[in-house]
Amino acid sequence: MTFTESPCVKVKKEHGEEVRQALKAANLLRTDLRIQHDDDFVYLPLTEEHLLEGIELDADIEVCHREFEIRDRSSIEAITGFKPSYDVVGDIAVLSSEVPDTETVASAILKLHRNIRVVAKRKSRVEGVFRRRKIEIIAGEQRTETIHKENGCRYKLDLARVYFNPRLATERDRVAASVARGEVVIDMFAGVGPFSILIARRVPESRVIAIDINPDAIRYLRENIRLNRVTNVTAIEGDVREVCDKFQGTADRIIMNLPGSAHEYLREAIRMLKPEGGIIHFYTVVESINRGDTLLDKAKQKFTMYLSDASRAEILSARKVKAYAPYTYIVVIDAGVRKTD
Repeated sequence: MTFTESPCVKVKKEHGEEVRQALKAANLLRTDLRIQHDDDFVYLPLTEEHLLEGIELDADIEVCHREFEIRDRSSIEAITGFKPSYDVVGDIAVLSSEVPDTETVASAILKLHRNIRVVAKRKSRVEGVFRRRKIEIIAGEQRTETIHKENGCRYKLDLARVYFNPRLATERDRVAASVARGEVVIDMFAGVGPFSILIARRVPESRVIAIDINPDAIRYLRENIRLNRVTNVTAIEGDVREVCDKFQGTADRIIMNLPGSAHEYLREAIRMLKPEGGIIHFYTVVESINRGDTLLDKAKQKFTMYLSDASRAEILSARKVKAYAPYTYIVVIDAGVRKTD
């Protein structure tokens, strides 16, 4: 047996599986090392210790260093000499743009993971109102369309035509778990439906209105509605500013997963809430490099700054969702909002 030292998360056994799933969803769990445990704790090896701050865990953890048995000497890290950063969407592995020697990494991924048929690389950041990014095929089949399985649902999508982030699986599960029977939920930037369809399946007595400006996203959303056999999702193509009047005073709960500019649409969100108000899940990007207020305080200030004068909010919770860039994070604010006019 061969061992190596690695940073790890130490967590009580009763929380081990939920933390393992969260780390796996965030691509922070080292799969080339064997997980360890003793009578009371589980030790989960980490790929990158500094990115742990980008996820929220509902369990007490301790970060430490420990010797772990190497699971397989033919791992990607053993072949390439480093741990490449990539996401898996369906049967497509998507390398981050900064991965060196992409051809060697792609060959290793295809060799070691039989379920992956395509290795692609991000060639740009998410761009434009349709939230698309340029994708380059490095190895495998020449396609960017796939079917991704997550939280018991299936999503057909094209990585070159729509926005999809597999690292939000845990967050989508958290929001879906908060929806009650009979609620009307508006997903303002729905994409191919990972929030909307999960909610619809989990709470069939709810009604979900899923809006997106990208016609390709709506096309896949409608296909995913059929694929997952849900009947309580309505897909709306259009700019949310132009369609919000149709749903004025409708929603019990609103999802605003557009971190870069969700604050620009808060007035529309509030107009769509029922007269007695409701819950808003507000996602935003916050930098943490400056001294002074904490990351979560900055997110709360950003949310309240853009609230309409005709509304009042009670912030129910604020949590880091994931790392966005160095010293920058996506934060979600869960707020109860009431109209005052």
